[in-house]
Amino acid sequence: MLTAISRYGARVLPNTQQLIAECARRGELVQGPDVEAFEEAFSRLHGGRAAVTASYGRMAFYYILKAFQFPPGSEIIFPALTFWVVPEMARVLGLKPVFADVDPETFNLDPQALERAITANTRAVVPTHLYGQPCDMDEILDIAARRRLAVIEDCAHALGAEYRGRPVGVFGDAAFFSFQTLKPLNAYGGGMALVKEAPLAAAVRKLAHEEPWPAESEIRKKLNIGRIQRVLTRPDVFRWTLFPILWVSSFVRARPDVYLWEQIRPLDPLPAGYRRRFSNVQAALGLAGLRHLPAWTAATRRNAELLTRALSGLGFARPPEQSPGRTHVFYQYCLYAPERDRLVRLAIRRGLDVETLHVDVCTRLPLFEPYWSEAPGADRAAQAVQLPVYASLSEDQMEWIARTIKSCFAPNPAAKAAVPHSAGR
Repeated sequence: MLTAISRYGARVLPNTQQLIAECARRGELVQGPDVEAFEEAFSRLHGGRAAVTASYGRMAFYYILKAFQFPPGSEIIFPALTFWVVPEMARVLGLKPVFADVDPETFNLDPQALERAITANTRAVVPTHLYGQPCDMDEILDIAARRRLAVIEDCAHALGAEYRGRPVGVFGDAAFFSFQTLKPLNAYGGGMALVKEAPLAAAVRKLAHEEPWPAESEIRKKLNIGRIQRVLTRPDVFRWTLFPILWVSSFVRARPDVYLWEQIRPLDPLPAGYRRRFSNVQAALGLAGLRHLPAWTAATRRNAELLTRALSGLGFARPPEQSPGRTHVFYQYCLYAPERDRLVRLAIRRGLDVETLHVDVCTRLPLFEPYWSEAPGADRAAQAVQLPVYASLSEDQMEWIARTIKSCFAPNPAAKAAVPHSAGR
């Protein structure tokens, strides 16, 4: 076990500890001027749209939905493949989540499925730029305009992604972003609402600012958790801590990583920790992170391109599709391959930690049983394997990842069967 690479890698500023120490020295861990500065910088990055910080990306979405003041029972359309918390926010507000299928080639909302899901009670659609690939916003916006629907972009995976030369988040009526430790911008948690029209923006800001400031102890705990996550995913630490557990589990078909996932559960009433303001020290980290974002995005895209080229000769494995006119930022790099579970076990035994599903097929979750529908595209998309391409990986490490994946297929005759290009549609 000389080499072991984690499925995740946090984007970390070289002066993270210095920024935290400076905020602490000034007594500005909780409140301070960086919150407004971060919002202003984020707004400039997105064409001047109003930006409002929140304790979580999910809370940014919550405030947006609440500000729209949709009638109780209104239907909000989500992709069937998304993080369960997002539609749960709608349910908490007394709205009805409706799930439309996704295109298994792009993992994003299928515009035709969206059109079929609309009823007289539909009020909004939430296109998720899943794994960092922008949705087909032209078609989605056309449908929304014809059917008079609000469009709220889920950009949690996609900060830095572009659609036809413009950043995601500027196409709909509103958008929300996440700054959790492993997201494209790491502010040790938190989120941002981005809003087009001034009255709606004012309502979102009022809701966010009605929340209490967190205690300094809460912020220090958040920073410590983020630091631990960052350290544990470093190759030199991961090799001797988390990886041995995964290695043993690959022989007994256990899934110890499920204990790290957030428990799927009803969120009403909202947990107390959600109802907080975004702290100044997190804003300082976010503000500095925005300056590094282009370099991080470029490094991740470079790693994805290296991996795609290296795996292109495998006729039985299919790298992710990049749609024309879209800049994919590869929050996750998804690969379709035969015998997925076998590939995962063999990769882990060789030192490569890979993942099978980062989000949820919501039409299979008991939490949403009253809203289940058929979503074969989402079921198919859930079969992809996700490989690490994060920004801190070197070219040598990417070449090792490619060799490891190839070695997992080499002795297996079943791998000669091609993966159907349109499987599961």
